[in-house]
Amino acid sequence: MMQSEERLLKEYFNEVSREASEVSEFKLAVAIRNGVYDTKHRRKHTGIHFTIGGLAVLAIVLLFAFPRFADHMELRSKDAQATLSSAHDWGEFEVFRTAVGSNLTVTSALDAGLIQRVNSTSVEQNGFVLTVNGIAADQKGIIVLYTLQNNTMENSQNFRVSLINEKNKLAGWNVPGIVQNAKRGITRGYEQILWDDEYTKLPEQLFVNTEIFREGESNNLYVKSEQAVASLSVPIVPDKASLAKTGNTLQINKSLVIAGQSIEIKTAYIAATGIYLETGQDEHNTKEIFGLISPRLMLGSGNDFTGLYSKRSYGLVGRQIILFDNDNTSNEPLELKIDGIQAIDKDATELIIDTGKQQIIKSPDDRLKVSISTTGRGKRTMLLELYPPVQKVSASYDVNMILDERFTDGKGIAHTINYDDISLYSHKVDITQENSPTLYYINLGSQTLPQPLTFKINSYSNPIKENVSLFIRK
Repeated sequence: MMQSEERLLKEYFNEVSREASEVSEFKLAVAIRNGVYDTKHRRKHTGIHFTIGGLAVLAIVLLFAFPRFADHMELRSKDAQATLSSAHDWGEFEVFRTAVGSNLTVTSALDAGLIQRVNSTSVEQNGFVLTVNGIAADQKGIIVLYTLQNNTMENSQNFRVSLINEKNKLAGWNVPGIVQNAKRGITRGYEQILWDDEYTKLPEQLFVNTEIFREGESNNLYVKSEQAVASLSVPIVPDKASLAKTGNTLQINKSLVIAGQSIEIKTAYIAATGIYLETGQDEHNTKEIFGLISPRLMLGSGNDFTGLYSKRSYGLVGRQIILFDNDNTSNEPLELKIDGIQAIDKDATELIIDTGKQQIIKSPDDRLKVSISTTGRGKRTMLLELYPPVQKVSASYDVNMILDERFTDGKGIAHTINYDDISLYSHKVDITQENSPTLYYINLGSQTLPQPLTFKINSYSNPIKENVSLFIRK
C-alpha cells in the first residue's frame, strides 16, 4: 500500500512539474545534425527506478491504430476541407511544436495524426525522468517524441537519445543524431531512427535510451557510456504484424542513365517516417558510383512544388536506400531529380604508393599528393592531400576519400590499417582557401613493409554533372 501511494505521489508531482513549466520550458533548439556514434559503445540501463509498474507494464506495444497509409491518403483526398480544418491541431502534442521545428516529416506526421500517444511511460534515475510521449513506426523506422525532466540542481546537462536492444547495443541509426542540452526543468524533443535490419527481424523488445553527461563531457559522440551520470531506458515492443500493414510500396523498376552509367530505381516505400527509394547499379557499368549529386523529390504539379531532399543514404541487407523527407498530408505527384554522380572508372579504384620514396605510382587522377612522417618511436603516418576537382558541388553532396582498411604490401601480404587512434584518420579542410586540399592521415604502424603498398578505394570525390529525372508517383 505504501509503495503504491509513494508511486502515485511521485507521478503526481512529476506531472505538476511538467504542467507548471509547460509555457516556458518546452523550447528545444533543433540543429541540423550528422553522424551516428560508434556501435561498439555500450549503453547501460541498470539501476533505473520505474515510476509505473514493472517492465511488462512499461513496454509500449506499437499497435498503430491509424489505417494503412494508402487508404489514409485516399480518405484525405475525398474530404480536403475536413483535412484542412484539423491538419494543424496536434492536441496534447502541441507542446512539441517548437521542438519539432521545421522538420517536414515529423510535423506532417503530427498533422496527419500518425503519431500515437503513449500513456505515462516514464523512468527515473539520479534526478532525471525520461518520458516517451508519442510514437509512429513503420517498416523502415520510428519517430519518438520524448520529454526529459531535469530535477537536479545543475543548470545544464548534455544528453543523447538512441535505440538499443537488450544487449545494450545500438538497434538503429538516428536521422540525424547529436549530443543535446538538457537545462533544469523540462526539455522536449524528438528522434527519427532507422531500423538497422528488416522489420521482420526486429527483437521482441527494444529500448528508447538516453544518457546524460555533465556539460562539456559529451560533446564528442564517442564519449564512453561509463561517464554518464544517468542512463534511462524505456522499453518498447514492436508489433511486426501491425508494421507489415504500414506505408505504401510502389514498384518503380526503371533506370536513369548518367554519364553512360545506369542507376536503377527499384521501389519507393512511402510511410510516416519518410520516403525510402531502393536503388541499384547495373553490373555492366564501367564506373564505380559512390554517390548521387543533389537527389531530391519534387512534390506537386504545375508551378507549385515542394522540394523533398535526401537526408541519408545507407545500405540495408545488401540493398542501397536513399531516405527523403515526406509530407504525410499529401498524395500529389512525386518526381525524382538528380544532378549527377560521384564516380570513377572501375579500373581506377586502386591506389598504389611507394611509401619509402613517398611516390604515388597509381591513382584515379593527378589530384593526390603523399608524404610520410615518422615519430621517435618509429610509428609512421601517411598524409594524403587530395585537391578539389574541377567541377564543384555543394558540400552536402561531396564525398570523402575512403580507403579500405585492408591493404597489401609489395609481396602481396595483407595488412590492416590501425584505427585505434581515431584522430589519425581524419580530414581537415582549410575553408578560407578555395583550392586547398583535404588532408587524410593514415597510421601505417612501425613495421617496415615491402614496397609498394596497394590500397582499394571505397569512395572518392569526382563529380560528374548531368541532370536526369523520373516520376515516382503521378
